[in-house]
Amino acid sequence: MKYIVNPWNNFCRIFELPERYPTEFCFNGSHPVNFQLVDWFYPTSVPQAAVPKNIWEENVGPVKNEDIEINHDDLVLKLLPFLKNKSYIKSSKKYLFIADFGMSFIF
Repeated sequence: MKYIVNPWNNFCRIFELPERYPTEFCFNGSHPVNFQLVDWFYPTSVPQAAVPKNIWEENVGPVKNEDIEINHDDLVLKLLPFLKNKSYIKSSKKYLFIADFGMSFIF
């Protein structure tokens, strides 16, 4: 799968997943589950926007996006060694990567 990345959607978060999840059915409501945010960063080499897109357009003019296309598998291969070397990573835990451009994976 491929994703379009630009200066306004190039942000990701890493969450530590819980060890256990509720086992009851959720037909009549929901069951809260805590995901712990452990990191955030910009995962690609796309330059970062200094201001929100609407502020840019109001003060500078139309956005001239230089979108790049990111391949899911290629980015995962590049990110996994980087992520696994982080000090917060515990081998007994699972983590969720979520990017604003729509990509996600569990490691």
